[in-house]
Amino acid sequence: MTVNRNARTLHRPREVPGETEIARAARLFAITARMRIDVWAKQLETWWNAQLPRTRMGLALIAVIVAASFLNIVEMQFARGSASQPAAQVAVVPNLASESAPIDAGKMWAVVKMWQGTGSHDTETFTVADHWRVDWLFNQSQTAGQLQVYIYSADGKLLNVGANTARSGSDTTFWMGPGTYLLKVYAVGGDWKVDVQDLH
Repeated sequence: MTVNRNARTLHRPREVPGETEIARAARLFAITARMRIDVWAKQLETWWNAQLPRTRMGLALIAVIVAASFLNIVEMQFARGSASQPAAQVAVVPNLASESAPIDAGKMWAVVKMWQGTGSHDTETFTVADHWRVDWLFNQSQTAGQLQVYIYSADGKLLNVGANTARSGSDTTFWMGPGTYLLKVYAVGGDWKVDVQDLH
């Protein structure tokens, strides 16, 4: 009779005195799940180590973009949920609306704040009058580069999107609604410059 010495030996899980059937089933399930996770982790590690450095970098960038997009979606859902709050609380949120370039005869644009960098950044608060704008510039340095700029009220409620691009370029978005705001910049794979200007 031939015995396969490489075959995995199955061990009967030890009994726990006083353990109920439900508790035993839960413990066995946890043990089985942990073993499967260990196998999957080893397979994933083997696959990851077989990838080229460029492929790893691309996958890492994609993972960052997906994670940032997921967080943005979650924040938007929270912002929508706030619409069901009592009117007394909603009233403090600025009434912000996008607009085409306003008629600015006899008026001048003045820079309120300016920021630049790489990666993500939360700005300090700024106060603007009735008509204002967000100017952005993005220099993409990697294939998976992306820039997103979100407009928040001073108390942290997401109001709108000021910029969203996956390539190099510049643009301006115009806004109507006085108040105090802040911007959250999410960027990967490039450097950026953002400013806010007020119409006087």
